[in-house]
Amino acid sequence: MKRALITGIAGFAGSHLAAHLLSRGWGVSGIERPGAPCANLDGIGPVRVEKADILDAAAVGRAVADVAPDAVFHLAAVTFLPSVEDSPREALDVNAGGTLVLLEACRRHAPAARFILASSSEVYGKVPPEGMPVREDRRPAPANVYAFTKLCAEEAVRFYARAHGLSAVVLRPFNHIGPRQAPSFVASSFARQVAEIEAGMKEPVVSVGNLDAERDFTDVRDMVRAYALAAERCAPGGIYNIGAGRPLRVGRMLEMLIALSSARIEVRRDPARLRKSDTPVLYGDSAKFAAATGWRPEHPIEETLRLILDWWRARVAARA
Repeated sequence: MKRALITGIAGFAGSHLAAHLLSRGWGVSGIERPGAPCANLDGIGPVRVEKADILDAAAVGRAVADVAPDAVFHLAAVTFLPSVEDSPREALDVNAGGTLVLLEACRRHAPAARFILASSSEVYGKVPPEGMPVREDRRPAPANVYAFTKLCAEEAVRFYARAHGLSAVVLRPFNHIGPRQAPSFVASSFARQVAEIEAGMKEPVVSVGNLDAERDFTDVRDMVRAYALAAERCAPGGIYNIGAGRPLRVGRMLEMLIALSSARIEVRRDPARLRKSDTPVLYGDSAKFAAATGWRPEHPIEETLRLILDWWRARVAARA
């Protein structure tokens, strides 16, 4: 049985990755920060969770040594952009420093493991229309602190691959959505508000930020399937985009969610939800990854949005 170690295992993508790997016959362990809720792991199957701060080198080293993983999936990160902008030092410590701690633990205790870094498409920054869909050979130009911290993490991975021979792959996922995502992210925010309106828990108004932004949205199930394929099929040292390859306007996503509801809903712009560093349009070319793995997205956005809304309906009903 192959053994996987997932950092951030109880988070949105981490819990979905754990479920996918279990379905593929992997033994799954993970690292999660002390005090973090693990409800996302309920019912997915047998997983072992080590509670450790990603910056605690001794604890992370023990976890890696105990698991002796065949593959390490590094997903733990500070991801919500406004929080990162407010606390750039913390974000750099966790996103870059935590990566360095994990790499050193792998060098010492699991040097043959495949190391998968979940970086971000945000590293490309503000790309002009003629530069899209974005390919991996485009020079990164981070436009926000989060993207900068992710690029630093990439450089740490590349250094450890060169200097110590670690078998590492850098993934640059575009936006992924699905059940269990925090309501600070756009699709989950919209779906929660719609569910609360349906339940009579808030006025029939969805508060929004920039509806004109266009992003490359992929179902989280397709995304974590890509992560697993990267561990099995991608060449060490490679950098790969992962996304659907087509832009979707955020306002159109909201329209699709509202269409799934029978409630009469007003849309109201909230200036507090606008981001000064927001990139207008970003979508990617995943042909390189598809050629290496045979991957393609399988779940249509309509299906994904319905699942997100149904998940929030269940959570809202449980609160009533």
